[in-house]
Amino acid sequence: MPHFYPVRERLFTQSLNGTWKIKIIKGLEIPTDYHRWKDNDYDDKKWDNIIVPGNWETQGLKFPEYGKDLEPYTGLYRTTFKYNPTWEKKHVILRFDGIYYGYKCFINGNKVGEWGSATNLCQFNITPFLHKNKENVLCVQVNTRPMGWLFDTNDCWSLGGITRDVELFTLDDVYLEDVTFTSNITPNLDALIHIRVNTGRFKQENNDYKLNVSLTDTQNNHVLNFSQNIKKDSSVFNFRGEIKNPQLWTAETPNLYRLEVCVVDAKGYVVQRSNENVGIRDIHIDGFNLKINHKPVLLRGVCLNEIDPKLGRALTYKERRQQLEMIKAANINFIRTAHYPFNHEFYELCDEMGFYVCNEIPFGSRGAAYLKQEEYLPNLKARADATLRRDKNHPSVIIWSLGNENPYTPIVEELLKFVKEKDPSRPRGLPQKVSDFMNFASNPSENVDVIMGHYLSDTRIDQAIKMTKKPIIHTEYAHSLGLAFGDFEAKYDRILREEKVIGGSIWCWSDQTIMTLGDTQKNHILKSVWADSLRFIDSYGRSEVPEGKSEIWKEAADGIVYGDGYPQEDYFQVRKVYSPIVVKTKKLNGKLGVANDFNIEVENRFDFISLNGYKIKWKICNVKKIVERGEVWLHIPPRKYATIPLRSTLPDSVDFNDLMLCLEITDSFEKAVYEKNIPILLDNKKDYYSFIKSLPRAQLIQSEISKTKAYIQTENSSFSISNKGIVTITDSKRKVIIKSPLFLRVGRPLTITLDYLTQKDKYFWEPYILEPIVEKFKGRKTQNGIQVKLYCRWHRNGQKKQYVSGIVNISVSDNGVIQSDYCLTPSSGADGYFLECGLTLKLDSIFDTFRWLGEGPFTYTPGKTMYNKRNCWALHKNDLRFIGNRGLVDIAVATDKQRGIGLWSDNGNIGVENINGSIYISQNAIVTGYGSKFTAPQKRKTMDNLKEIKGTLLLFIDDPMYPISFWESIFKPYQTIVPEQPYMKSYGW
Repeated sequence: MPHFYPVRERLFTQSLNGTWKIKIIKGLEIPTDYHRWKDNDYDDKKWDNIIVPGNWETQGLKFPEYGKDLEPYTGLYRTTFKYNPTWEKKHVILRFDGIYYGYKCFINGNKVGEWGSATNLCQFNITPFLHKNKENVLCVQVNTRPMGWLFDTNDCWSLGGITRDVELFTLDDVYLEDVTFTSNITPNLDALIHIRVNTGRFKQENNDYKLNVSLTDTQNNHVLNFSQNIKKDSSVFNFRGEIKNPQLWTAETPNLYRLEVCVVDAKGYVVQRSNENVGIRDIHIDGFNLKINHKPVLLRGVCLNEIDPKLGRALTYKERRQQLEMIKAANINFIRTAHYPFNHEFYELCDEMGFYVCNEIPFGSRGAAYLKQEEYLPNLKARADATLRRDKNHPSVIIWSLGNENPYTPIVEELLKFVKEKDPSRPRGLPQKVSDFMNFASNPSENVDVIMGHYLSDTRIDQAIKMTKKPIIHTEYAHSLGLAFGDFEAKYDRILREEKVIGGSIWCWSDQTIMTLGDTQKNHILKSVWADSLRFIDSYGRSEVPEGKSEIWKEAADGIVYGDGYPQEDYFQVRKVYSPIVVKTKKLNGKLGVANDFNIEVENRFDFISLNGYKIKWKICNVKKIVERGEVWLHIPPRKYATIPLRSTLPDSVDFNDLMLCLEITDSFEKAVYEKNIPILLDNKKDYYSFIKSLPRAQLIQSEISKTKAYIQTENSSFSISNKGIVTITDSKRKVIIKSPLFLRVGRPLTITLDYLTQKDKYFWEPYILEPIVEKFKGRKTQNGIQVKLYCRWHRNGQKKQYVSGIVNISVSDNGVIQSDYCLTPSSGADGYFLECGLTLKLDSIFDTFRWLGEGPFTYTPGKTMYNKRNCWALHKNDLRFIGNRGLVDIAVATDKQRGIGLWSDNGNIGVENINGSIYISQNAIVTGYGSKFTAPQKRKTMDNLKEIKGTLLLFIDDPMYPISFWESIFKPYQTIVPEQPYMKSYGW
């Protein structure tokens, strides 16, 4: 099959995108009723309409299937187009940029050709088959079983159809077959340019054609110009030149030049023009460094999939740009195309916006058995050749990865040689699962430049570091699952510390979802994001599949954003952890009433650019009050640290002895790129506990102690607790604000990760909020209130020998402060783990907002802390991000429109959850991490290692009739908080 260099210019192409006719048939045989479907006069009016590009499943034409469970199907497409008079004496080329999975193409009933790689383009010369004076009919027979079809299935939805552009363009008798642009950068950063042009001919007549080549910069200055006659016996042309001090391309400085290659006929007319952006840069491996333009780079990466809930795999330019803008804002500089080459527009955007790309040659592990069969080598070489031919001129493409998680076989080695011969300018690697990686790392192919491993434990990393002679890249790591992304911070910290590791790409960017209707997910509540009462943003996750199906316990809710691109809290974690600018200072010491010199250590983790044009905007804050503010310009070279001095005269006194330095770093466009709030430690420590305990006393109206109840009433509130462990609290108007058992939280709602991990390890307790059994109840009056001691037991459901027991001491003062101290131990027969554990109360449903001074706004658990900063925060109970533990909380309040229930926890942990419209507040003595797909929650302790579970929780009432005086400095006024509710229901709560 001849090759034609793709013509992309709009003036020279005709799009066939739009509404086509389609008939989808289950199976590969075409029924006799449709045998004439390729005929021009065939009546297709009763066929379905389909938008091209687009998928069958997302347009309601076929039920979606997952992975290799894809059944045999055939899709018959028909459309028409008219002959364009300008095509006269030209050669008309038909291009398909991508069709899942294989297809045969027919023009006016004549077979033009066929192709069988879903994500590679293919082009056909259709000139001999065209009608000039009547409508032309294009028919495409798509099927899901071409040779090597399993290569194009992955752990994702298997969607069929014409998913990329269909276009026509014309060529003259002499045409561009291929264009290759390469650049080598000298040590003094000049550039040696090599442009190779391959031409082809439809006719061998010796017509006079000329080749004009030019390279222009962004100001349209011609920096290189070449011209050469195209002779009959010549087809390869090499042009070389040197550019002094060019503008080099990197992901941080995406400078582009314009390469124009023209075929000019004897009359001086341009008969073919190729215009494309190119970047001047080179790549090479130096020891254990990946160097671009002679400087080592660190890859802060993500695996990306080409999928959208509504569009399927037919993403538009608009969606792609928005997606990449969001990826850029997350400080990601490296994208692995998992597991296939994307649409050509993706690479153009990466060139322009500045991303490094690991471009994957498409053969996924579900086709691994083919890699031992010689007859598949031509298929694999065709896939590789198509990928390299189309994408080799993109500066963003810095690595070729070959397949995904396949065994290393002689066929794979042959393919490595083929890719190296075709493009020796880029490194190559084989993304491998753990077992294959460990074997390969000790004795890799000489045709591999980078060792690529997936989900390596610390022990495996240690072993690999010792044995490897080539740099390592974690092409998949920190596998997200739902909101479980708990080992990312530690894994990336390890990458930073290892000289032999050049970076990694987290799995993955977005949940791999499609929009489904009806009852497909009614039994899979955990795994669904309900857009509304009828539609699901479906991530598959089937725990039961029909007989004969194999894709069970596969879960595509594995992104840091939801399937439609809405950010999870994990997105903000990536943004902070991957930040190329980091403030290393964790705390400062200050003195009131004098000038203070604060030294802030800032690290520039950029590889190429200095921080000239960046500045620190700083504020010294006394909770909400701004004491002083200023700005400092930054001038830190790449990969360097600097100590930034800030001088501030602190006031003589501040409320609560609470000061913090609030930093915001902005770029040259005044866009915030990094934030951090640093506590300033004073001679006297901040002490909210004492402020609470010293609230003014109220008039004591009544107190009562009996065998069944303890009760105290003041003018502003009342408190009672029964011998059943029921707490009742009212406000000044005797309206109940809390009526709740002394619950004990021992876990969290079931999550996707817990469900996935605990199929073999049932480590969580269910239910996870337990009601008490009070074994002994003692109360007494004190000088200023009452004290109650309860001996309680909380049983695991249906397990007599599994429980937690201990003492809860409650003291209530006439100033309305309720202090609960508890010390508990698990029974000797208890097993499993507590994911969270602490005394818990249910608030009246009228309370709708949780406000706190502490780390926020996101959950605070082991492995997920860096995205938070200390401030005053507020979340509505219906907010997507409401549920979870908040950490380092100094003081908090749950509010309705006027009243507040103040909260203080001795260890700074306060958990919140909305259950059936009521807020449950937990003083969490135990908080574990969320884990990830392959790792259990961090900081778990077995029951025999839990000697005691203890904590202290203070409650106090902010009543409109008796307001708390110091509340104005922290939380008031109680502004209305609008919940963030992008979905009706979500696994992310």
